[in-house]
Parts: sequence; structure tokens; C-alpha cells
Amino acid sequence: MPDDPAQPPEVVCPHCKKTFSADLIDGAAERYRGFKCPHCRLFVPAARIKA
Repeated sequence: MPDDPAQPPEVVCPHCKKTFSADLIDGAAERYRGFKCPHCRLFVPAARIKA
């Protein structure tokens, strides 16, 4: 995750392999924190994003 919280991170979807920029979906539990791919709609957990 980037150091600048104002800029969304670049995320690579593990399913469709496309890069996108999105705001973090903040869930009640750690497992619900992540990003939704706008291309294939897969949920990508924040823990899978490389720093």
C-alpha cells in the first residue's frame, strides 16, 4: 500500500491481470478490507497487495 493515503494504490487483479486504481473498501473485519476490480468484479483483499 502506498505511503500517501490521498492517492489510491495501483492494484493488479489476480484474475484478469489488469491494473486499476481504486479506493480501499474498509470492512468491519480485516478479511473485508480490499478492492473491487472494475474489469471482472473480483474482490482483491488488501493483504494480497504488495507494498
